[in-house]
Amino acid sequence: MQGLMRLACLFYLILLTTLLLAANPWRFVFVHGEALGILHSLDPFAHFLSFGVLATLAFGTRWPAPRWAVFLFLGVYAGATELLQWLMPPRAAEWSDWLRDLAGIGTAAGLCWGATVLADLARRVRRSGAHVRQPLEEWEVLQSVLSRTTARDQSWWA
Repeated sequence: MQGLMRLACLFYLILLTTLLLAANPWRFVFVHGEALGILHSLDPFAHFLSFGVLATLAFGTRWPAPRWAVFLFLGVYAGATELLQWLMPPRAAEWSDWLRDLAGIGTAAGLCWGATVLADLARRVRRSGAHVRQPLEEWEVLQSVLSRTTARDQSWWA
């Protein structure tokens, strides 16, 4: 499964690079000479969404690198593609596009981090039973044993 996710991430990286460096990326999404209507409405968000998807794939595949290195790679990649657009005659490098790229990367990184924290919390709750906290030290184990109530102590009439 991990290999398939990495392959999907690399495929998307190649596709995104192709679209970002194409003279006219809209020609790839035209149907019979006309662009799909929803795509034109998403045009202002294209950089944010495309780099958000890339970052989600990159963080979700758990590459054998620290998360900060993946984040740095994505930021440098976004900047490099913006600078390379300067070499494409109808395209232009824009700071605002790079900032949208970084915003998409940052948002996706935050969402992936939040999902990881929630998954870890759910895993801990499942392991520890029904909301029972696991003692951390021997002293806590001793306290929990000594503080257990007996059946008589649990009675309403005691």
